[in-house]
Amino acid sequence: MVTAAPRRTRVAPNDAVWLQDSPTNLMVINAVYTTDRIGLDAVRDLFLRKVVLADGGRTYPRFTWRVVKVRGHYYWEPDPQFDVERHIVVAPEGVGTTAALQDYVGAVADHPLPPDRPLWQIQHVEDFEDGGSAFIIRIHHCMADGIAMVPILFLLMDERERLEAAGRLPPRTLGTRLSTFQTLVTAPLMGPLILARRLAWRADRHALHGARISGRKRVAWTVPLDLAVIKKVKDELGATVNDVLMATVSGGLARYLVRVEAPAVPRIRISMPVNVRRPDEPLLMENKFAAVLLDLPIGAHTALERIRTIKARMDHLKASVEPLVLYGVVNILLSTLPHGVSRTLIDFLANKCTAVVTNVPGPPGEVFLAGRRVRSLMFWVPQRAGIGVGVSILTFGGKLQIGVIADRELVADPSVVTRAFEEEFEALRVEHGL
Repeated sequence: MVTAAPRRTRVAPNDAVWLQDSPTNLMVINAVYTTDRIGLDAVRDLFLRKVVLADGGRTYPRFTWRVVKVRGHYYWEPDPQFDVERHIVVAPEGVGTTAALQDYVGAVADHPLPPDRPLWQIQHVEDFEDGGSAFIIRIHHCMADGIAMVPILFLLMDERERLEAAGRLPPRTLGTRLSTFQTLVTAPLMGPLILARRLAWRADRHALHGARISGRKRVAWTVPLDLAVIKKVKDELGATVNDVLMATVSGGLARYLVRVEAPAVPRIRISMPVNVRRPDEPLLMENKFAAVLLDLPIGAHTALERIRTIKARMDHLKASVEPLVLYGVVNILLSTLPHGVSRTLIDFLANKCTAVVTNVPGPPGEVFLAGRRVRSLMFWVPQRAGIGVGVSILTFGGKLQIGVIADRELVADPSVVTRAFEEEFEALRVEHGL
């Protein structure tokens, strides 16, 4: 039995910032898993035992809490009608192939989750292609960020203990390296200057950003790409995996813009999550990251030049107080201003960039779900304001895949973008003789 939670708990500002859905952009993380065939009852039982009832329901309580708004403020409260069967449901018929699944995920990406219950849902496709099953997973971003969701993913896997013992759980994604002095002294002093500079930045204007978006989404993802190529390139250049991946995104977007005959642009500004947790801080279900802006070189650059440029910018970012400042600014806005005012200001800051790009490391080796092999994992990051493009990178089992979610007014067919990423990856492999 789930342990009773406090009747009502205020939603913290770092989570409440995601309760700012709009008709054109929902703050919902969409994901797809495929496995060897597994039945609906087995999935429900697994999730109930390992997640919902973990430690009497105390470990991941937000899966049984709903969000209510009282006098202009958001609160968590237990859902008195919680039933796992309302959240893990059968997907509609006709979603049994990769092409159909891709179309369906895009179609539901602009559908809000039911507001009267905890903000998550899993749709199960028992009969997927080649003797498999598929899962369409939708979780509202107010529940947690990607860093916090990774342990939940592993909790469902059969061999979590083996991976922990071998030290092979994936590391946290990009984080800052700040001293206590920077945190307590430099960040408050530099905060006004950093904020003023960001307010003064001009918004991107090109084929991927600037036009009014419709709210109708489409998704696509690349074929699995060999992560070993990325690792060999980063070792040769003294870079990180993330540096090389961001350079691949940069080159892919450049290829796409050429393909659609868009006017040349020297750079594209992206919003990238940076983890602001301390290295020794326990992972809780919460959002604890800053959305920092990174300029990707789009002009006439070789892959090598792009990697070196991005590495220099990323190194500067890791040593900067900017992520901490931006995280603090959002919390202050949410804590001190009316909801509508804070939303307008945050949207104004967010809308200066073209896309949201995130990189999440998944399981490093083969994993199993209730004895069934997990074949693939993919997810799509939400956007806000007038941003109509999201790029998600996930590494899994020695492979990587890049997913794209895009508004139909900006990108008619996101598979054209994913093909551009595949071409950029192949050019990188050939350039380095791999």
